[in-house]
Amino acid sequence: MKKSVLLLAVLLWALVASAQVKTVRVTVTNDWSVDKVNDPVTVKLSEVKKIGFEVRGAKVTLQGREVPCQLDDMDGDLLVDEVFFLADIKAGETQVFDVELLAKETESRVEPRIYTALQIRDKQDKHPDVMKVEASGSSFLFNDIYMHGITIESELTGYRIYFDHRQNIDLYGKKFRRIELPETQFYTSVEQLAEGYGVDVLWAGNAIGCGSFKDWKDGKPENWTDVKVRGQRVVTAGALRTVVEVYDLGTKAEDGTLYNMHQYYSLYAGHRDLKVDVIFDKMLDKPFCTGVQKVGVTADDSVRRGHQSEGILRADGIAASWGCDYPDMGKKQQWPPEPVGLAVYVPTEYIVEAKEDELNYLYVLNAGKDAAIRYYVSFCADKEDKGYHSATEWFASLEEWKGSIDHPVKIRVK
Repeated sequence: MKKSVLLLAVLLWALVASAQVKTVRVTVTNDWSVDKVNDPVTVKLSEVKKIGFEVRGAKVTLQGREVPCQLDDMDGDLLVDEVFFLADIKAGETQVFDVELLAKETESRVEPRIYTALQIRDKQDKHPDVMKVEASGSSFLFNDIYMHGITIESELTGYRIYFDHRQNIDLYGKKFRRIELPETQFYTSVEQLAEGYGVDVLWAGNAIGCGSFKDWKDGKPENWTDVKVRGQRVVTAGALRTVVEVYDLGTKAEDGTLYNMHQYYSLYAGHRDLKVDVIFDKMLDKPFCTGVQKVGVTADDSVRRGHQSEGILRADGIAASWGCDYPDMGKKQQWPPEPVGLAVYVPTEYIVEAKEDELNYLYVLNAGKDAAIRYYVSFCADKEDKGYHSATEWFASLEEWKGSIDHPVKIRVK
């Protein structure tokens, strides 16, 4: 009798345990003519039928080989919304992944390839991490946020978005493909430079920088000065991707209309580029802008170090520049001039006009019927040991970059 009860208990346990695992088959197809490396694949749990339990873990395999993945809570309710992983997939190839959704947490075996930080200054100088900072639009917290804004990094590039009315995208270029910002914090010392660490590589000044999103008033870019509330937030951060948010609430349009604007910046491991999604809470019949500055256009030949300021502004949505200038005008003795290449890609559906001014190559944008704009930002630093070292090389690379964006992998979940 005792044996029968024990056997029944074991069978019930096995039945319950098996009900806590659901395997989903994910088919990924690259129908483009070029191989893809580190291409993002997202499985949204809202599109998976009949899970029947709270997902707390996942395992992804391809032909029996485990593929690193991360679980992401996208709406802040502490529940998993997406399973994310990266795929290396040849031109014309289809790969079939098995994604096990699990009720129990799994230990992360993923080597961190992404860094995300939103930190505040404190009396102990420990710079504690926070998930969100929000303040009145009239409050000046720029110097109270460590690194002056939310900061993200892949092995190739680093970015930060200033917590102030400019909301400029600042750039961190490096020689080696590795994570460095936990050590340099965007303020590389002379000793770290000598050891081969990267550094801030761009001074925007009054220019638009690299892909910063601006208001458009009186025929020129304008900062976000008339805002009731501004904030920054870590949406999700893991070893393979990060998504961060920059938002402005109660922003005033020219006609007095108030609107809310949310900007989402996504960076993937193995990528140098950012995906930027700007979402508005209502339809707006008004222009905005983005673009790239003309790097080194105001510098003299001794500062340019042989890198003349060059640029392109194309009707198909590619704007780019190459040049050399000091990355910080106030620290010329510490940081020498840096040659860099900048680029944005804006799908033509958002473009109202392409314009060039004294400092910038610009696209004037309209959000259209979806009350949203999506575009992409990228850059390279000449200091990279595996990068681009001339305007010719940089501009040529943008064709494949645009093509990869225009031909995303096709994902089918079953």
